[in-house]
Amino acid sequence: MRGDEDAKLLEDMMTCQEAVFRICLGFSRNASDAEDLSQDVYLKAYRSLQNVRHPYLVKEWLFRIARNTSLDHGKRQRLARELERAAGPRSAVDPKTPETSSMTRERLESLKTAISRLPRKQREVFVLREYGGLSYEELGRVVGAKSGTVMSRLNRARAAVASFVKKAEHG
Repeated sequence: MRGDEDAKLLEDMMTCQEAVFRICLGFSRNASDAEDLSQDVYLKAYRSLQNVRHPYLVKEWLFRIARNTSLDHGKRQRLARELERAAGPRSAVDPKTPETSSMTRERLESLKTAISRLPRKQREVFVLREYGGLSYEELGRVVGAKSGTVMSRLNRARAAVASFVKKAEHG
């Protein structure tokens, strides 16, 4: 009987591919990394299928794996940057290209910066809601907080992002 259950869980998980990618993208802010992270998420989920106790919560379980995998990746990236800084200066590369000079690109970078500056708990709910499309109840289960707490964090995160982007555009 477990084989049928696992097949159904896999099917349910596969319907979430786009949302998992968007969650990973929201945390990593890099499409290539997000693709790799998404693959890692599905590999971890597949290996842990037997641990699913509540099949009806497979979506939240998968999003929790995506969140944790992305947060772990971020920690590794920060450590690598710290090690690079400790190793000494590198030659400067001019990052200016026609694409980065456009208004759209500047706004996107401003948004990415604003999101990266949010406190961790606010960033988590913002990314999971805006990139993953989770409901308040789902967010609560994924991050382990009550709906009211999630709504409060999300409200503060949205206000902070809007304020940062507005300041970046006007000054």
